[in-house]
Amino acid sequence: MTASSGPGSERRRAARIRVQVSVEIRDEHGFSLHSVSDLSDGGAFFDRSIPNAVGSKVKVTLHLPGETPIQCEGEVVNVPDRKNFGMGLKFFNLAEADQARLTAFTEGLSSTDVKKG
Repeated sequence: MTASSGPGSERRRAARIRVQVSVEIRDEHGFSLHSVSDLSDGGAFFDRSIPNAVGSKVKVTLHLPGETPIQCEGEVVNVPDRKNFGMGLKFFNLAEADQARLTAFTEGLSSTDVKKG
């Protein structure tokens, strides 16, 4: 998915960073571990995940390198193609300190890896 095309791209305000970060997703069915490929301080895209339904609410634990985990809630906002894997997730209910750490992490990565959105 590119930042300039696809459902939901017009709503995205934060730059997306290409990075590999481990994420734990918990929902009413249990938990699953994922690797995020596309991260911003407002959400993430999971390109190899079996998608939850759009509108689903989940609990998220982000494992940033060298940091204590960040916990928040998420909502599935985009499933680009139900025949393939992948889903877009919007973060909410982040503690202020966690939001600052996530923003610092995404802004600290190389600007050559940034996809405007």
